[in-house]
Amino acid sequence: MFVISSNLTLTKGYKKSILGNFKNNELFHIENNQAVEIHRLIKKRFLKKEDVTPGLFDFLIENRMVYKIPENIKNNFPEKKLQYASKYHIEFLIYKYSTSLGIDKVIDICEKICIPNLVIHLNNNIINQIEEKIKDKSFPESVTIVTNNKEMLLEKNRFRILITQKDNRPFVHRDSVDFNYQLFVESHFHHNYFNKKIYIGNKGEIKNTPESVDVFANLTDLNLIQKLNGIISSNKFQKLWNVHKGICDVCKDCEFKYMCVDNRVPEQRNEKEWFHSTECNYNPYIGKWKEEKEYVSLKQLGVVSNSLEFSLNFTEN
Repeated sequence: MFVISSNLTLTKGYKKSILGNFKNNELFHIENNQAVEIHRLIKKRFLKKEDVTPGLFDFLIENRMVYKIPENIKNNFPEKKLQYASKYHIEFLIYKYSTSLGIDKVIDICEKICIPNLVIHLNNNIINQIEEKIKDKSFPESVTIVTNNKEMLLEKNRFRILITQKDNRPFVHRDSVDFNYQLFVESHFHHNYFNKKIYIGNKGEIKNTPESVDVFANLTDLNLIQKLNGIISSNKFQKLWNVHKGICDVCKDCEFKYMCVDNRVPEQRNEKEWFHSTECNYNPYIGKWKEEKEYVSLKQLGVVSNSLEFSLNFTEN
């Protein structure tokens, strides 16, 4: 008897599918007809060699995706279910730097609300000051400084402080696809960009993310911590948190949907359907990125996605 690894995941797209193995951190592009058989095997979990197409069985064995086991230990392999859980109400605070006083207030918010990750966009070299401000605090647990300052980029990372260069490429691109378990699970239930985030701009405006329209408070407000606790618990602030890719036009047909972090603001058509006004840089109906040969846009292909409808008006080659 053989058992299929519980670390496998299969994501079916319109044109092709992705088979992932979290244990080895490997991704394999596969045809959709192969995906049908692999999906059946994952559901079945326990199998015999003759249950599988010979070439496919060899592939699964070679890549350590199935293991031979004695039948009498079958019950030692319980079914693994996807479950998303976070002990934090807010996971990330993103701050566009304006003043040192603003830094103090932002760090205080992280400490009082228990926000583990602080991301600061700045070009002023105040790394030493930030290091001093957080050294005796439990939160934030980590600070990421995003900058274009060449002097700062030459600095070494500090304890709890990571210095990284601002990426000016489109938000979603081929290199931005990230295969990690936490993101994968979160993406099944939530919008992985808007979920559990709070943004503070350089004028002190407080929103869900930089791209969000609604402003809920300002860094200068009195009793800000008390206000924030109510704000981040409100349905209005969390409106986009649960808009996962499975209910978004086009994204639901993409094999990268659980590995892609997308900052486009989804718009609502009805209770269960959402769409984007701007196109992604990947077209799942032809399996091509924008910079690849033979790429065509959704509009050119005949995909309609707007406030009224979602339809595929094209003939496959």
